[in-house]
Amino acid sequence: CGQCLASCPFGAIADKAQIFQTIQAIRSDVPVYAAIAPAFIGQFGPEMTPKKIRSAFRALGFEDAVEVAIGADLCTISEAEDFMREVPDEKPFMATSCCPAWSVMAKRDFPEQGKCISMALTPMVLTGRLLKKNYPGCKVAFIGPCSAKKLEAMRRSIRSDIDFVLTFEEVMGMFDAKDVNFAELEEDHSMHGASADGRGFAVGGGVAHAVAEYIKENYPGVEVQTERADGLENCKKMLMLAKAGKYNGYLLEGMACPGGCVAGAGTIQPIAKSVGAVSN
Repeated sequence: CGQCLASCPFGAIADKAQIFQTIQAIRSDVPVYAAIAPAFIGQFGPEMTPKKIRSAFRALGFEDAVEVAIGADLCTISEAEDFMREVPDEKPFMATSCCPAWSVMAKRDFPEQGKCISMALTPMVLTGRLLKKNYPGCKVAFIGPCSAKKLEAMRRSIRSDIDFVLTFEEVMGMFDAKDVNFAELEEDHSMHGASADGRGFAVGGGVAHAVAEYIKENYPGVEVQTERADGLENCKKMLMLAKAGKYNGYLLEGMACPGGCVAGAGTIQPIAKSVGAVSN
């Protein structure tokens, strides 16, 4: 999950950065698109409002920037339909698939319960595939709070969808190096292409809420029971209860980072402040 990166008091643990490779791609003739995770709000300071995101990334040389929350909306639909089709006839419960650290841990430590994790693609991958379809030959850089996404993007089935993964912290270094002045950037109102529920994926409980709301709206009379856990220790406790049959018929949400994606190892601002920014 990358929490060791943020927790080590000596800064002795580091992940591999792809800043150099991203800059080389930007300098080439190939258009590079920035796919920005929902947790971005407030990460780059008060001057960087959501309306300035596209201008900011164009200033770095990216072709354009899009919200990964669009992929989150697609993920919501996929997981909701999976739940309605598979629970309880094929699976005793269903768990969300968005957090790669959570799903890897579940499949490794709870192999039987791990089979109940949705097969839906993550918002990052869905957004990458959408960009590659709309702009053939382009490259996609996922910009987010999570170092575990770097491992996810290395999977053979995903390598062609996401070319680079950068954290908010790494991108802030790029803004500083390029001397991008957020106060002078133009506002762009066309960034907003996702729903509030899609943006809510960034906060613990947001995925389960989005899926439950979709089912409530599209399957009248169906009430989905949900349970969530954030932090891998709490996720393990939830899976132990699921193994004991306590959550049969439920939709379970697991997030490796305490508080959700807003607490990822590559974030900049305090968790509580991020939760408030995303919720507003």
